[in-house]
Amino acid sequence: MRKHRRKGFILAEAVIALLVTVMILGILQQSLQIVKKVQSNTRSEVLRWHIYNERIQDLFLHSKVTKMADHKIVFEVSDTKRYAIEAYDNNNMLRMTGADMGGHMPIVTGLKDIKFERKNNIYIIQTIDKNNRKSEMYLINEESKP
Repeated sequence: MRKHRRKGFILAEAVIALLVTVMILGILQQSLQIVKKVQSNTRSEVLRWHIYNERIQDLFLHSKVTKMADHKIVFEVSDTKRYAIEAYDNNNMLRMTGADMGGHMPIVTGLKDIKFERKNNIYIIQTIDKNNRKSEMYLINEESKP
């Protein structure tokens, strides 16, 4: 018996190759859509927000709050160090400043609204960004216990 070697694909092989190609293109399309969503949802502001939250909480925990207003919290860390967390630039920025000595440390920019609230020894900073996403920062102060 002679074996005949054929050149090229048979129809079934071509169909399987097309099926695999279509599946790969579908997976690739879904992956690209996920990347677009991640890009729009992930901002450097979120990372900065969390870093500053931890940094501010370390200062704020055992400090003495001297002033609380709708858009500002002033607190003393020691007799010589006072800080303020405040809305700035028509509520477009949340910043921390040295209350007496000046300085300026932006926490989050590109905001639409900022509100400050107090519940017992928890201070809440609520922000709404330009895309209407809401965030809250909770700061605990041991000196303000009821």
